[in-house]
Amino acid sequence: MRDRIPRLPAIGRRLAATALTVSISAFSAVGEGQDSDAGRRAARRTPVVEVFNKYNDSVVFLTGPMVKKDGPLTDEFFILPKTENVMNVGSGFVVHPAGYVVINAHATKRVIALEVVLSDGKKCAAELVALILNQDLALVKIEPPRPLNPVKLAIGGDLMIGETVIVIGNPHRLLHSCTAGVLSAVDRSTNPSGLPGITLRDLIQTDAAINPGSSGCPWFNALGEVIGLTASRKDDADNIAFAISVATLRNHLPKMLDVERRYGLVTGLAVRTGAPCRVDSVAANSPAARAGLEPGDVLLGLDGKSIPTAVDYHLALVGRKPGQTLKLRVLHDGKQADTSLTITQRAKPDGAALLKSRFGFTAVPLDKQTAKETVLRVHRGVVITKIDEGLYEKLKAPPQPGDILARINGFRPRNLDHVGLLLEHVRRGQTTEMVLLRLRNEVATRVDLKVVAR
Repeated sequence: MRDRIPRLPAIGRRLAATALTVSISAFSAVGEGQDSDAGRRAARRTPVVEVFNKYNDSVVFLTGPMVKKDGPLTDEFFILPKTENVMNVGSGFVVHPAGYVVINAHATKRVIALEVVLSDGKKCAAELVALILNQDLALVKIEPPRPLNPVKLAIGGDLMIGETVIVIGNPHRLLHSCTAGVLSAVDRSTNPSGLPGITLRDLIQTDAAINPGSSGCPWFNALGEVIGLTASRKDDADNIAFAISVATLRNHLPKMLDVERRYGLVTGLAVRTGAPCRVDSVAANSPAARAGLEPGDVLLGLDGKSIPTAVDYHLALVGRKPGQTLKLRVLHDGKQADTSLTITQRAKPDGAALLKSRFGFTAVPLDKQTAKETVLRVHRGVVITKIDEGLYEKLKAPPQPGDILARINGFRPRNLDHVGLLLEHVRRGQTTEMVLLRLRNEVATRVDLKVVAR
């Protein structure tokens, strides 16, 4: 016997039919929204996708011909017949729109002419401006065709084991590859093969895929903040890679930028590393002193932009010029106040005079014609025209007039002004490493010197 289903009154049947129609219409609308391109893409838009879309163009590809380990040392500087070069591959990321890029120190070893390739394929020659070998950190400067998109650095120490790690790099020349994993561990140490005798400490670890060419690439958290940059991977294991922590980068980036010296500025202000951006000292009779700043004050903003950390302060000074006035918001004795600081000119060190007094070299700028005749790869350096008698006579390969001074303590001087910056802090009795180049009778010679300053 079948159960009988009671029939609804006519008005009830009409209301039920209406409700069913509304329910079906609503379900159809939801289904259509999910099936639409916009709806489907929105549902799949994870933090990894968000970070990649926002900071993909902040990551750069490093390349350039490298000197072979067993090749002639002259290959690094001269364009010689039958020279075969291996191309360097690596990664880096933008920290300032003006073209400052953080990379690994080991990425600069044996590289003849470092080149940065932007996300749009634009190639830019890179100048090495700072190098800290024992931290595997380097800073290069390019002249970009447009303002670049800088990354945002996380606060040092703000890490959680298990949180998402997003890596954007250039493994095996596969540009702008994105991988993801988790933060596996902190406070690791390793001895990178590219830097013999050096131990890197305070490293962080991930299981995200890291391959050759990813060195120097940024590790992001889910908020899009950089928490580290690739240092190395464990070759005899899978999914174990290490990065220099953002805390280490924050500690060293201000002195790598060296903004006041590089741009010829004087503020009279020194700030402590880290956050908040606290004034450490104020030079007497300086712009900072005239602005009323005192040790212990906290800098909150510069020209309307927040400066929560010391790194933000130094980055905000990039590109400033003497005579410009900075509008500062300051926390003084627990109260916010506004003040102005007018930058003054820093005395420029005399490169020619320092070369003469410290090392007995008289030098002139290297012109393009001389660089071409000397078959140099890069038009950079200064030409030694005279050497003080008796200084280098006992050397097996002494300097000679006409030699090109191509490197000072690892850096290639642009001109005599740059020589001044490179020698400004060299003191009497200090050993300075130099590379001299000469071309005589079609024979290229490289002379490596360790010279004690007078």
